[in-house]
Amino acid sequence: MKLVFKNLNVLRSMINDINSSSDLKEIVESTGTNLSTLFNFSSFGMFCKDGHLLYLYQEESCPPSFTQEVVKQTANVFSTLMGETLDIERVNLQVEKKRLKPGQMGVDPNATLKSHLTLPLALEEEVLGLISINSDQPNAFDAQDLQFFSVIGYQMAATIEHLQRLSSVKNLASYDTLTGLYNRRYFEERFGTEVQQAFVNKTSLSLILIDIDHFKKVNDTFGHPEGDKILRSVASLLKNSVRKKDTVARYGGEEFILILPEVNLEAASMIAERIRRLVESTSFDVGSAHINATISLGISSLPSHRARSKEELVKMADLALYQAKGEGRNRVSLYDPAQG
Repeated sequence: MKLVFKNLNVLRSMINDINSSSDLKEIVESTGTNLSTLFNFSSFGMFCKDGHLLYLYQEESCPPSFTQEVVKQTANVFSTLMGETLDIERVNLQVEKKRLKPGQMGVDPNATLKSHLTLPLALEEEVLGLISINSDQPNAFDAQDLQFFSVIGYQMAATIEHLQRLSSVKNLASYDTLTGLYNRRYFEERFGTEVQQAFVNKTSLSLILIDIDHFKKVNDTFGHPEGDKILRSVASLLKNSVRKKDTVARYGGEEFILILPEVNLEAASMIAERIRRLVESTSFDVGSAHINATISLGISSLPSHRARSKEELVKMADLALYQAKGEGRNRVSLYDPAQG
């Protein structure tokens, strides 16, 4: 009877932990930690169909060969369940190693996968992935374990679906649906944070405001769907031209904006000129035609331009862009204090 109560208490604790998890990795770690008090397993795994992610929470002494057996077994079960082949090379493996049973000996270096419980993560007939507990010992799990594990699997599936919905809502709130870049709302939030850090840490921060030249003419000549193709292409060029920690956002219409933390005015000028040349040399497919497009770029920078607020820094970049367009477009212009 005490064992039953212990199991129920662990189950209750596990469900609470799963419900309060904020990401997939946290779900795996909290579940694996709780499961280790009830099961003698070598690894606990969760495979998510979305992204082919396989998270393994396993005994630190598990040899690589054992891990690969678990990966292969997961791929085989998924392929059988879904009726489609899952190449193990496509599995994105993430492993968290722990000492699961401190009082016991580690896993033998030559250990093989001898028993496992593998269940679909399913909700309303939709399979989200798989969960499994795996052991190097034969007959490690029984029917009661299967029943217990099924309850955990259902709760994990419900939480994963909830997290996916939250992620979709967050994406809608932060990304521009046409270009896939961050939208203006996200830019405003991120820019405020970056400017504050630059002021506090006394580091450089540059802003580049970009406008596609004569874009209205493209829309008028070829139509808005073809104009949208150019917007997407330019967005891709911009995103691939900066670092991961930089922010690229669609500012509105045919305007884009870049936040470059820890980049001074000189470096920002070089980046902007490189981007300008890249766009100028790119041939864009518009219908059956191939056209070239150009962009104008305006730059403001901290501390060079001595902006006192994020709004002032944006205004400086806007004035610089206005100057670039006024001087003939297809050029980079730095903010000139005489303009202010």
